[in-house]
Amino acid sequence: MSEPVELLGLYLHLAHAAHQRLRPLVRDRLLLLSGVIAARMELSLISASCRRLILEHNPQHLVKRWPSLILALEDTDFLHLLKQVQRRYPQEKAERMLDNLGIDRALERQAYYSDEEYAASLLGATPERLQAALDAEDE
Repeated sequence: MSEPVELLGLYLHLAHAAHQRLRPLVRDRLLLLSGVIAARMELSLISASCRRLILEHNPQHLVKRWPSLILALEDTDFLHLLKQVQRRYPQEKAERMLDNLGIDRALERQAYYSDEEYAASLLGATPERLQAALDAEDE
């Protein structure tokens, strides 16, 4: 089994690729998986950013019902959605998808000081920029 940060990187890479290929529904599903992994890793900034990106595209998405994905994980409705998405994108399939894109993640995480900084970079930002975006949303 992969380390959680490796799994997070896998799904964030795929979410970025889906965004570039103009596949917003696929991106949202991959961001959902990324956000849950980040929540379980206690990377609340990354989890909140994934949730925010989903809601930017789809303001009525089910994740709107909870202020955070960690709280959503306590609800059976959310867990049902999560299981559906996990069945659609299991780790093995996600790894094949990433291989097909030609992305080599070897030693990638080691270039960053923290898991949060690494995940933020895969979202195209720094932790500070993600925090500023979330703060602006709260105002």
